[in-house]
Amino acid sequence: MRQMLDKISTQILRYVPLILAFLVPLFFLPITTDFFNFNKLYLVSFLASLSLIAWCVRSLTRGKLTFTTSPSLLPLVILTLANIISSIWLSPTKHVSLFGQTAIITALSIIFITSTSSQKNRALINSIIFGLISSAIILSLFTLLQRFNLLSKFVPSDLLSNQFFNLTGGILPALAFTLPILISTIGYLIVTKSWLTKSLLFASATFMIIASLINITLLLPQSGQPVIVLLPYRASWSIAIDTFKNWQTALLGFGPENYSAVFTRLRPSYLNLDNTLWNLRFVESGSFLLTLISTTGIVGALAFLFSFSRPIILSIKHRSANLDNPSFIFMILTLFSTLISFVFIPIGIVSLVLGFVSLIAITLEFKLLNFKDVKDLNFSISAKSEPENIYHDIPDDRRFSPTGFVLPWIMTLSSILLLSLYWFYAIPAYTASVSARQAGIMLKTNSTGAYLKAVNAAQLNPFNSNYTLSLSQFYKALALSLLSKKDATAEEKKNATDYMQRAIDAGRLAATLNPYNANSYENLADIYQSFIGSADGAENFAVAHLNQAIILDPTNPRLHLQFGILFFNLGDTEQALRLMSKAIELKQNWDIPYYNMSAIYKFKKEYPLALQYLKAGQQYTSTTSEDYPKIQEEIKSLEKLIPPTNTESTPSANIR
Repeated sequence: MRQMLDKISTQILRYVPLILAFLVPLFFLPITTDFFNFNKLYLVSFLASLSLIAWCVRSLTRGKLTFTTSPSLLPLVILTLANIISSIWLSPTKHVSLFGQTAIITALSIIFITSTSSQKNRALINSIIFGLISSAIILSLFTLLQRFNLLSKFVPSDLLSNQFFNLTGGILPALAFTLPILISTIGYLIVTKSWLTKSLLFASATFMIIASLINITLLLPQSGQPVIVLLPYRASWSIAIDTFKNWQTALLGFGPENYSAVFTRLRPSYLNLDNTLWNLRFVESGSFLLTLISTTGIVGALAFLFSFSRPIILSIKHRSANLDNPSFIFMILTLFSTLISFVFIPIGIVSLVLGFVSLIAITLEFKLLNFKDVKDLNFSISAKSEPENIYHDIPDDRRFSPTGFVLPWIMTLSSILLLSLYWFYAIPAYTASVSARQAGIMLKTNSTGAYLKAVNAAQLNPFNSNYTLSLSQFYKALALSLLSKKDATAEEKKNATDYMQRAIDAGRLAATLNPYNANSYENLADIYQSFIGSADGAENFAVAHLNQAIILDPTNPRLHLQFGILFFNLGDTEQALRLMSKAIELKQNWDIPYYNMSAIYKFKKEYPLALQYLKAGQQYTSTTSEDYPKIQEEIKSLEKLIPPTNTESTPSANIR
């Protein structure tokens, strides 16, 4: 029995990296709110759980714990700890942090440790290479079929008819995965001596080149509009540097999965000059490395860099003796090109998987080459310790000391506890995402069913502020529909009051779950504004929450404009003008604040100022806009209201 369990667990550990390399880039399910990264995360988590269980069983059958020290081991352990500590200590959304980026890094680190500590064979290295190339070929084939609309002809689907649909989750993730493998495939092709292998790799590389060129063309602006919008590197760098102003965030960042809150608090005001970027709230920087600096601090970023750079440096030192080793060349090229992508673009889980399986393969390569930097360490408290090749099957006559199982059992029980805790929360979170997806589908045809699904999602995953925020909007819509009835019954009025309170409670809960998210307070302000006149004190709460949103997103001109409009509706025109002037100060080339100030001055019968601001706004309005003729008519109307002697010149865009 022991030998059989040992063989099964060893085989599982041998195939997990192959499945990881091949399947993760291709895997998606259209049953959750996020078809791609969310499902890929769960696949990685499942493989990590399977790998950890197999490694524990293998350790139990052998009566000892075995670890392989390597250039990447310590940095990966520090990276994992940095994510966990940052999630628990600094993150305002601890649950989201732990079950997002932290879960991905931890799962991939587990697969790395269990695979490298239990395997030493070239078959696994070759299987990883085969899995990566096969996955890239399938992605390339999919891109070609998608480009010529062949998939949608055989499988009618709105998803497949979208030219930007890709199994990796997007065009940029596809390129970030395919290009490193393309470069490595060419390197393997040059080094290998097998002409059959050369021919197959040449065909594969040609395939990947064509698909990559198609994907690059898809990234180019379409009809003058950008296809993909990334946070500029300069702004990403500025935000990352600003995290160093506090020693805690300098060391461990603001917490994984919290870049959106970091962005709004530290966003450079010059982004408002860009008409494409100014109103966007980015959830990641223009570089994965800079995102790491902002969310896990210098500790997490340096650990991540060292985990990839150390094996690269070691490979360079031994390059002369391995220039004729195709698998060595393949993995080192993959590692290097993937590291470059980490530094310069915002990569996703697919590129992380590519990086980690490359680390597994290069570590096993170091083992086979007997590098002194890679060693196997056995841990056992048995009084008797016999030399044993940990990569061979257990001999039938092998005797074990009972004390030898103590450490493996401690590790096994700890692993069971860890996995049980993780899946206890992860399974309901997945079910909640499925329910939220169903709510979105049913919204147009079955509003009642959609509402019930939204409630179910919020109940299944009470830690996700997005679900409660969405639910608050459901309640608000129900309350307003009842309040708008002219001849509402007493029961309907009672229900309206109940839904108003539910909307407020859900909105407050969303703000509590994610206290540094400006969206949560915008949502609350919107709810209270909708209930002004129907709920006591609604106007005061609306002011307070919109003010909190501005505190969290101080350089956002849209919020200042909304705040100004709110004060105008409440009768405070002077405060409204001050806030709208601030909106103009933050974004001088935005026409809407000028028009609102013009309307206020017209309301105050200060027609010269109304005309000035109307003309100032006209400078930033496209002549092809539907509103342009209306603005011209309004200008003529105001000019008639101003005596010729009081006409003033048109101000510049620098009006305050």
